[in-house]
Amino acid sequence: MPSLRFPPRLTTWPEAGALRRLSRLRCLLVLLALPAMAALGACGSAPGPAPSPEAPRRPQQLQPFAVQEQPFLVDPLTGYPREADPERQDRIQAAHRALLTASDREGALETAEELLQEDPGFAPAQVLVAQIELGEGSFAKAVERLLPVSDEMPQYVASQLVLGRAAELVGDVPLAYSAYREIAPRNQRAFHKVGELHPRALEIVSNRLQEALRQSRWDEAEQHLSLLRKWAPSEVRTLEGARALAVSRGDRIAELAAVKELAAQRPAERALIERRAELELAVGDPGAGLQIIQNLAAENPRDPALAEKLAAAKFRWRMSLLPKDVQDVASKPELTKADLAVLLYWLIPNVRYGRPTAGRIATDVLEHRHQEEIVRVVNLGLMDVDQTLHRFSPGAPARRSTALRSLGLVLSRFGQNLTCLSGSGGRGGACETAASCGLLSPDEECRATAALTGGEAVELIRRTLKHLGGA
Repeated sequence: MPSLRFPPRLTTWPEAGALRRLSRLRCLLVLLALPAMAALGACGSAPGPAPSPEAPRRPQQLQPFAVQEQPFLVDPLTGYPREADPERQDRIQAAHRALLTASDREGALETAEELLQEDPGFAPAQVLVAQIELGEGSFAKAVERLLPVSDEMPQYVASQLVLGRAAELVGDVPLAYSAYREIAPRNQRAFHKVGELHPRALEIVSNRLQEALRQSRWDEAEQHLSLLRKWAPSEVRTLEGARALAVSRGDRIAELAAVKELAAQRPAERALIERRAELELAVGDPGAGLQIIQNLAAENPRDPALAEKLAAAKFRWRMSLLPKDVQDVASKPELTKADLAVLLYWLIPNVRYGRPTAGRIATDVLEHRHQEEIVRVVNLGLMDVDQTLHRFSPGAPARRSTALRSLGLVLSRFGQNLTCLSGSGGRGGACETAASCGLLSPDEECRATAALTGGEAVELIRRTLKHLGGA
């Protein structure tokens, strides 16, 4: 510990009196040697009369320890949640008083170390050491010392005050805010600090969340989001962060929860409202989603995009009448070949009630829970079976090209005089046929090898049914 440095000793009043007597002697010699007027001129610059001995100048007073940080250096027992031996209480409180009033750092540190030797788990002694470190400018040491105490006793006022202040001074605003927040109801200083640091803490954690998402560090992003939800569950930063994480993970249920709250705060933002409707139709309440689109379409009757969305919403709402497992398939983020067969069977009446023309056998679906749907789709020639091994591979991923080819075959088999097939007779490539028949919108890429989501499959089937008079 550095030793205390006292200010240089001031000149004592007897020494000052001697200096004044010497000055008077010099003046007398001048008066004897020179004419009177010259002597008066020579003495004109002599010091004036000495101050009265009754009002001596006081020596400079010793400044108390860490004056600027004293509001954060409360009694180490403040808010301590455990019982402490009375003798230890007296010792640590005496050391704390001496630290603040007489700047006795050495004595305070010695007392704290003695108490820790007696009981390494005596947290008030750790707090006293951290208070000394804070006052001396060793902020990082104080943070490191008190983090375990904070984890174990988050509502320990004396500890969290020092931790918060030290973290603040090393630039870790979120840690400082978190420490102050734990004790804000019990300490006025912490309460004011929470209000002061709140906007900056949220901004920093939100930025850290976005950075974690950019680097696909999902667990880290989840931790940042948990902090935002704890600190400000309804603020836009938190809701936007929750939505961004959900989108990055492909979690549409979580995205819907965030979008619903955002839409409630920004009711005039149409893109947000439309996205809520899409998510309600896909993974939420189809009736609510349909109602949202109907309201928008009524407000904008000449908007062709909304008219198309309304047709899609009605189709998705009708799907809510289908068996639950079919609805679950339609909500999947990635479909298998078996899942695609299920959607073709249940969403296209011509497939469900059509008469098979082939007797293909798939040996690997005999025990499958969707055997009926797969066999019907295969025997209608809409999906392939390996000719050598006679395997359908129901668990294999379904690609967009698989769905587009099957739907092109649906149009070729069940469509009546479809001009979109006239150029290829339904024998063109899957992407070409889909684009020609409007299964892909003009600005939509085919993405033939991409995985197929349930929502994409449902929309492709809906567009197919428009040619068959079923949507």
